[in-house]
Amino acid sequence: MADRLYSRILYPPDSHQMHPLLAAALAQAPFSSPMDDAAIQTHCFLPEPPAVHSVRWLQRQLTGAMIDERLLGFIDIAVGHDHATQHLAGDRPIGLLRFLALPQDFTLSGEIARLLLKEAEEFWRGHGVRRVRAFSFSTGYPPFQLATGILPSTWEDHHRWLNRAGYRPVERYYCLTYPLKRLGREDVPSGSYTLYPESDENGMHSQIYEDDEMRIAATRMFERQVLEPQSANPVAGVIELIVASAWRRRGIGRWLLRRMINDALLRGNHTLAIFVSHTNRAGLGLCRQIGFEEMDYRGYTLEKQL
Repeated sequence: MADRLYSRILYPPDSHQMHPLLAAALAQAPFSSPMDDAAIQTHCFLPEPPAVHSVRWLQRQLTGAMIDERLLGFIDIAVGHDHATQHLAGDRPIGLLRFLALPQDFTLSGEIARLLLKEAEEFWRGHGVRRVRAFSFSTGYPPFQLATGILPSTWEDHHRWLNRAGYRPVERYYCLTYPLKRLGREDVPSGSYTLYPESDENGMHSQIYEDDEMRIAATRMFERQVLEPQSANPVAGVIELIVASAWRRRGIGRWLLRRMINDALLRGNHTLAIFVSHTNRAGLGLCRQIGFEEMDYRGYTLEKQL
């Protein structure tokens, strides 16, 4: 097959060949939603695609692995800054591996992965990149695992070929869920706090101020119909729960999480889901105390030095 396999840049008319690869991948990642042609055009081909978290895109490219113009796999790569690096003033841009679609056939996946990762490294080196983050929390497709973009541990082929190419895990994520059955008690912490909620067709977000002057916290959740687990539908996902450091340990985070549970239920959702980094011990502890259940799931962000 090697003499027939080649790579080329993908363009919007290639979306119809990308669709079955994406459909197969999304069906194997929890809390992912389908991507039709319009979604592929928006999330894959725009120079600055929409992202749930803040991202600075500088360069982007999609490369496909082909045989006789038949697409067997593709890689979505970029140069820029994700949520973890954009605050570093003057820091060199990094390479971003947003997505890697491989065939289900193990006998093909290795050769295709090697070709695509080689092409990606040439792209990054051509832009002066020295470090790559793969499956970063902030750069994934919004329909992919509630926009987390991380690599599920069950994608064994991806882990195998990325590991052999020199990528190493740097962050591990847990997925926790809360079954929405009845309204719960909200204990508002003492203090002069004001919550300003807003909602739209995608979900809700809120800002919390002290004395109506200083913003001290923010929350965001959005709502999706997901492929798996179907019994969870419709699903609300916690995208953001931030409390300023000086106001932590006052019960504000607990109050806001319980408020999000009640809001999600009132909006007709059956499940509230959240992905939490292993480094966020306070967040994990809070979710477990309130009653979130940990799924049999691990997700990863990986890095490589070029």
